[in-house]
Amino acid sequence: MEDHHISVEARTVELVLTNGARLSGEMFLQLHGLHQAGTQRVGEVLNGENNFLPVRTAEGLKLVNLTQIVALSVSAETEFDPILAIGEEHRVRVTTSVGETLDARIHVNLPSGNNRVKDFLDQQKRFLLFIIEENVVYIARRKILLVED
Repeated sequence: MEDHHISVEARTVELVLTNGARLSGEMFLQLHGLHQAGTQRVGEVLNGENNFLPVRTAEGLKLVNLTQIVALSVSAETEFDPILAIGEEHRVRVTTSVGETLDARIHVNLPSGNNRVKDFLDQQKRFLLFIIEENVVYIARRKILLVED
């Protein structure tokens, strides 16, 4: 029997859950894939087909239901791709379903010149990418209460 080994890289993340709890640990990204060039991004995992996110914590491995994640923060140094900065920059204030208010930046570069904040928020993704200080923060679109432009 062949031994199939998938090369992965651990990425330190912090999650905010719908009950207000915070969970810190590491998630795993594929280094190579059939349909990807380079290391998988956190956003690809969050917006992928899986329903649970494996997170290795100090207490052990936890499988977190993606529908129960409000936000996931990861260092911009490891996650941010300069191509994501193409487009119109907007500074926004986001209020989440757990009552947190976050000041963030977004870059909007959608087809047909749709570069408004509303266009960004209307994307059919489970998690949207925001930049907060030195972090990339993925916020669950359905857990956003309001956004001030």
